Amino acid sequence: MTDDFFDDEQELMEADAAAASSDADMVEQEAAAVSNASDSDDAADQKSASGNAARRNDAPPFWMVLAIAAIALILGVVIGYMIGTSATLAELGSSSEQMAQQQDQSAGELDSTQLPEGHPQLSVDQDGNATVVDSGSSSADSSSANANADASQE
Repeated sequence: MTDDFFDDEQELMEADAAAASSDADMVEQEAAAVSNASDSDDAADQKSASGNAARRNDAPPFWMVLAIAAIALILGVVIGYMIGTSATLAELGSSSEQMAQQQDQSAGELDSTQLPEGHPQLSVDQDGNATVVDSGSSSADSSSANANADASQE
């Protein structure tokens, strides 16, 4: 039974070793070329500097890091604002539809003036006096009863 992970790791380690040895060979060749060159010292310095610059991994300048962070922050704020706005508008749209449906259902009746089924219905006059409405009596009888009740209270 073989271990695939171990085999993969072995291949990676061998590839890294081969790359390191080829880099070392290239450095030795550059050093030999520089020592054998009949040019001035400036030409030798330029070759070694260009070789080092190609292999060097420098960090970006600080201003670039700040610029990237500022751009990311601005994009985050704008995208968050757009998502929040669209979610809020969607919620307001759905709640307004629900309110419209509730108003349509209760358009004929005001829930605050209707008592639940089984309770006697009340008649409220302009002064705020409430009287029980009998199902057999007319509104004229109840208004005269209200007038009599008002006169007896005074």
